[in-house]
Amino acid sequence: MAWISVHEDIIGGKLRELSKSLGCSQNESIGILIRLWLWCINNADKDGRIIGANQDDLAEILNIGKSKEIEADDIVKSLIECNWLELVDDTLYIHDWEEWQEPLYTFKERRERDRLRKKNERAIARASANPTPKPEPVKEPEPAEVSKPEKPKRGKLDYTENFEAFWSVYPRKEGKGEAYKKYKARLNDGYTEQELIMAAENYARRCATEHTEIKYIKHAKTFLSDSTPFLDYLPKARDTAPAPAQYNGIDGLPSS
Repeated sequence: MAWISVHEDIIGGKLRELSKSLGCSQNESIGILIRLWLWCINNADKDGRIIGANQDDLAEILNIGKSKEIEADDIVKSLIECNWLELVDDTLYIHDWEEWQEPLYTFKERRERDRLRKKNERAIARASANPTPKPEPVKEPEPAEVSKPEKPKRGKLDYTENFEAFWSVYPRKEGKGEAYKKYKARLNDGYTEQELIMAAENYARRCATEHTEIKYIKHAKTFLSDSTPFLDYLPKARDTAPAPAQYNGIDGLPSS
């Protein structure tokens, strides 16, 4: 038995965009995402690459249990447009799958190691009872040696000098590309680069003071997300916050 992880970060701008695109409630949208992720446990690899299935196949899967008012083809199209799915060279990927489902793959690797360990123990017990012939113990695979299928390369981002300054002080160095997209979006909203760097410095100082474990530190893309959590780490003297720009369909979560 396996399970999926559902983070609180699922409730945000991307979910609202999906709900509006499909004309359904956010609860219905969450149900669609969970059905997709449950199916992907056995149909996607660790990088989120959906194996042997195209958009028509996904529509057939998501057609089960959906509202009659929503077409299955429209669900797949909206998932791609709202960045829950990525289409790269005719291959579908689940956005941030490895980040969202890290506990699942940690569990699978541990279970496989336990299975091999028990197999070795049984082989040794049989060999002790009957020394000839002597079976060779089964070697446990080293986690570091597990190969990952190559994901198609995407264009490299050219980061600005001020973003590099932001990144150098931010306390969790994961998802740099997604963080840069959010960084530019906040600049478009009217926040200054000095404000974003100051917020990162203040957040890093708080994490260091409170000895926050790395897994509880926000990803930079979440820190700079549309809900603007970084404002909690800026001086309250800022009179008016700029009105957020209209959502552009690019958002990163946790992960996913």
